[in-house]
This record gives sequence, structure tokens and C-alpha cells, in this order.
Amino acid sequence: MTISTTEARTSLSQTIARFRAEGAYANPVVFGDHRKPEGVVLPFELYVQLEDQIDQVRFELATKVMSQIEEIIANPSKAIKVKRHRN
Repeated sequence: MTISTTEARTSLSQTIARFRAEGAYANPVVFGDHRKPEGVVLPFELYVQLEDQIDQVRFELATKVMSQIEEIIANPSKAIKVKRHRN
């Protein structure tokens, strides 16, 4: 469930208390404007356990982006998509 940014801000003290009590088992808080997920607050204990996996995902994303950039440089005409309008 996603809560508003305002709700996340006003309940931060309670969230910290829950994180202290439940540790890594506490559910993260997902928040964002208009209830669109934009950020996550999670227990630090859980973050530490996930840190290596987060770094791996970042590395994989960076590798994918670099591969796409290299493809565009090698074949710039394939990167340009022209939209044709019907009259």
C-alpha cells in the first residue's frame, strides 16, 4: 500500500518506533504524491542485508544503459524513429 508523502512525514516517529521494535522484519513504508509509489523507507537493518543486492541491480542497470548507448553510437540511424502521420 502506498501512503501520501504527508502521511509518511507525519507518521515518521511511529515508523521509527516500529522499526526499532520489529527490526528487519518491519514492513517498509511506500509513499508518494497522489499515492503513486515514489519512495520507500525501510529499516536500516534490512537495508544492510540488501545492500549487496542493491549494488548488483545498480551495476546491471548501468551495464544495460551503457550497452544501449554503445548500440546507438554504433548504429545511430537505428536509434532515430520517425513517426509518420496519416493525413
